[in-house]
Amino acid sequence: MIGIGVVVGYGIYRRKQWKKEHVYVELKAIQTNKGWGYDILTDGKIFIHQDIVPAIAGGAGRGFRTKEDALAVGQKVYERVVAGQMPMVSAEEVKAMGIVPADSVQ
Repeated sequence: MIGIGVVVGYGIYRRKQWKKEHVYVELKAIQTNKGWGYDILTDGKIFIHQDIVPAIAGGAGRGFRTKEDALAVGQKVYERVVAGQMPMVSAEEVKAMGIVPADSVQ
């Protein structure tokens, strides 16, 4: 009986350790009054809330034109979060993806 208690206790300990070392990360598109944006959640809590196009001069305060644009940039940031890198994108990356803010003149 003691052996079972030890095994169960060790299993609970290992599960808690695993949860400390591993984080569930997810990407969700969000519709805003500015257009589209994205949230990156870690263990169900908002880690990054991006409701505007990042890193674009002249795009300050403007959302993404489409859900797909928001998710494309969000995917790059998501991949960096999962890889343990700095969760950001540069203006060059955003421009290379063809992303422009909502309501921008093309």
